Amino acid sequence: MLLLAFALSYLAMTALSLAMSRHHKLLLQADLSPVRQRLLRLLALSALVAGLSLCWLAEGGEIGAVFWLCQLMLAGLLLVALLAWRQRWVLPLAAVLPLAGGVAALV
Repeated sequence: MLLLAFALSYLAMTALSLAMSRHHKLLLQADLSPVRQRLLRLLALSALVAGLSLCWLAEGGEIGAVFWLCQLMLAGLLLVALLAWRQRWVLPLAAVLPLAGGVAALV
């Protein structure tokens, strides 16, 4: 369940970075519309809340929040490293990580 929470944290960080015009142009080669920006921010907020909820369910209130903050920091660090060195890996990883986390949560 914690892998799924990490995947949701990475997805949220990716959505927040895509809500910025600079990263949106870099990764998608398209201009960012205000509607798409709001949708990306809403997706990021929902992924953050879902990740926090999963950590709370897995580890309890206090420790779950600490795990979530650590995962959020590591997801942001991973995204920054990928944006700096391997831009092509950002979007596929955002698709594969939640799938892997979902499979791991089911097993």
